[in-house]
Amino acid sequence: MVCRLCESKEIATRYHLPSLDVLQCRQCGLIFIGGQAVASSLADRYTDTYYEERSAYYYQNCVVDPEGGVEHGTIKDFRHGLEIINSLKQPGRILDVGCAMGIFPAMAGREGWQVYGVDVSDFAIEFAKKHFEGEYHSGYLRDVRFPDRFFDVVTLWDSLEHFENPLEELLEIRRILKDDGILLFDTPNADSLMRYVAHWIYRLSGGTIHYPVRKLYHVYHLYYFSAETVTRLLERAGFRVQRLERKTIPLVKARAGKMEKLLVRGLSWLERAFKREYELFILAVREDSAS
Repeated sequence: MVCRLCESKEIATRYHLPSLDVLQCRQCGLIFIGGQAVASSLADRYTDTYYEERSAYYYQNCVVDPEGGVEHGTIKDFRHGLEIINSLKQPGRILDVGCAMGIFPAMAGREGWQVYGVDVSDFAIEFAKKHFEGEYHSGYLRDVRFPDRFFDVVTLWDSLEHFENPLEELLEIRRILKDDGILLFDTPNADSLMRYVAHWIYRLSGGTIHYPVRKLYHVYHLYYFSAETVTRLLERAGFRVQRLERKTIPLVKARAGKMEKLLVRGLSWLERAFKREYELFILAVREDSAS
């Protein structure tokens, strides 16, 4: 096994869990999922069941359901991202990679952007085509074959960590992004306080208490980036970080019971205090256009 970030073969098992192994590169520190847990294709994982299990996130929001939905934390994140994009660029072509059911493209389209979306889930893309304006493609980004330097903006909302090979994905994004284009994305923070606490519970218990770790590492997220490893990944793909923020987890993503959600809320407050928030939010540009 070789690390996809630094190509080192020095790989260690960070956590051995009942359903999967969490591995870490000894050279660069990249954390990723290994073993049989990642054997199935991406498309096989994101069926209608995946979205129904996350109905509060995907269905019960004010974009999909304007009458009864709410503006939960993820929708607010999308609005924040659009504010940044609109402050830097005039409306043009915008692509959301891993667009799921088309929620973010729908929001961008309402602000004058010509929207495109790509996702491996046939179910999600059919939903987007049925409910929203825009051009949506089912499958992998590399298979769509967009023209070179076609997009003004590319976004990846909670997507980078899902890809089998994030470097290849970013290289393709660089190819289709204009010289002065921008890349905007968020991804879980491997150095968050929640993961730090879960790690030491696991270590101090000799691995016998693995529930907190098991809640934070799963088969859908194949990679877990720190600010350092994601910056290195972007640099390898020909990007430079222009802006990096940290943000706490939107509670809509915490699908556990009421007590666990209260615990998450308390930990989120501590995350801000220690500057070890749950997610990274990054704005990047092509290296050849960075000043």
